[in-house]
Formats: sequence, C-alpha cells, structure tokens
Amino acid sequence: MGTITCFVVDDEKEACLRLQDIINKFRELNFIGYEQDADKAILTIIHKKPDLVFLDVEMSGKSGFEVLEAVRSHNLFPTFIFVTAYSQYAINAIRERAFDYLLKPVDIREFKKAIERYKERNQISLNFDHTSLTEREKQVARLMYLGMTSKAIAEQLYISANTVNTHRKSILKKLGFRNTGELLASLSAIREFKI
Repeated sequence: MGTITCFVVDDEKEACLRLQDIINKFRELNFIGYEQDADKAILTIIHKKPDLVFLDVEMSGKSGFEVLEAVRSHNLFPTFIFVTAYSQYAINAIRERAFDYLLKPVDIREFKKAIERYKERNQISLNFDHTSLTEREKQVARLMYLGMTSKAIAEQLYISANTVNTHRKSILKKLGFRNTGELLASLSAIREFKI
C-alpha cells in the first residue's frame, strides 16, 4: 500500500493541530490539510480526494454526518473516521457507515489501531482494474464485499434497489460467479486487492 492521504475536519483549530501532529508521526500517512468550516471542508474533500477523513461530529454550521452525506452525494467514498468528545454518537457513526470512531482527546494508541484496521481492510480487496466492470459496478462490488444489502447500497449510491440488483447480476456474469456467495468467498480468499 502506498502513502495514505489524510484530511481533518473540525471547527476547533487546536483539535485539528493535535490530529495533524499525530498523523505526522506515521510514515505511511500524508497529512494534506484541515478545514474548520464544514462547507469549505466538503469542497476541499471533493477536490483533493483524500483516502482518510477524520471528521468531528458536532460543528457549527453542519454536523459531521451532514458533511459525510454531502461528500457521498458526489459519488466520493473516502474512509471516514469520526472524532468527537461525545460517545453517544457512536451508534449513529456506525449507522452512517463510518469506518471507525475515536474519542477526544485522541489517544495515539487508539489512533494507531484504527490505522492498522484501515490497512488490513485495504489489503483484503480485489483489483478490478483489468476487468470489464464499469466504475459503478466496482462501487457496488465494493459495497457488496462490505456486506451491505441492495437496499443499503441503493441508499448510499443514491440509486434504486432494482438498479443495484441489475448491477449485481452483471457483476456476477462478468466475473463468472453463479451467486453472491461464490463472489464473496472468492474476495475473502484474496489478500492483495484494491477496488
């Protein structure tokens, strides 16, 4: 895996600088900036396309959940890690499919564990670059691998469940699998892949 680009969104400058300091301690991470304003953060994420976004939940203007939704509405799916002082948001973070959740003040050991989980997840992926799958089919396949239902995939990609099912059938046919179980079993057996 190459360098992992990281972006921080938090309306408190001290929190941004703290995370910047932690990120800079990891050789494989590349800190590409932070933003305190939620609307500006959305535009920057869309422009810079970071791999990882560390996102505060409670901010002035928009919440972290609204930032996440706005970015995804542009068909961009960076990995979001929520960072907040309020543990009651953990359930909502999981529901919104954030990859991980860190409590403030961020403990460097917990941060390191989150990065290790991220790297492990990205090593268990499939390289579709040399297949005939469309970009949308690759998105659907990645979400299938994460265990999402057609309804959940439809909501995340802002398409209908029927369209998702059509993509699923096309993916299976193009990759030569009889059913989703066969596809997922094959993906789980592969160690190096990138969707």
